[in-house]
Amino acid sequence: MWEIILLALLALVAVLLAALLFKEGGIGERRKLKAEKAALKDEIQRLRVSRVKRQPGAQPTDDVFEFARDLESLRGAIAGSKICHRTLRRKYGLSPGPDLFEAILKRPKMSSSMKNRLADEFLVGEVGRSMMRSLITGATIEKAASDAGVPLMIANGQITRLRTLSYIDSSLRPTAMGRRALG
Repeated sequence: MWEIILLALLALVAVLLAALLFKEGGIGERRKLKAEKAALKDEIQRLRVSRVKRQPGAQPTDDVFEFARDLESLRGAIAGSKICHRTLRRKYGLSPGPDLFEAILKRPKMSSSMKNRLADEFLVGEVGRSMMRSLITGATIEKAASDAGVPLMIANGQITRLRTLSYIDSSLRPTAMGRRALG
């Protein structure tokens, strides 16, 4: 009788042990993780190969990211960031203004229309376009800020950036570059 109970207990332990091993966290999960790890290694290898073997005429993403970072630094430098100003000064040897903006635009190997669109988006944005549209009609800065739905302090910062980069002239009228950003 004891032998039957002992065999039943051993069978029950074996079933429980098998269930634990093949459930989540057990052998089944380990196999699944091993397969996923192999798939990730293959994907990493594929990405490395594709990065090395860029197609002719394709734009290196590093240039685009660096371009965007420089535009963002320019925006920050005009707003008063000393770190952004120092970084751009070290890299280009120029202070924030139209000359530095032109130097940044010359850098990446992309189409000029793409560079201009990205620059306009980073440096002018929707608020700047809205304000320039209001300024074209002869509105004051206060009215342009109200039309754009931003506080006057933000509008003044936007006007400073647009003036510094020659999107608008000293009489707050859009320049050729400003009209291009509006279009």
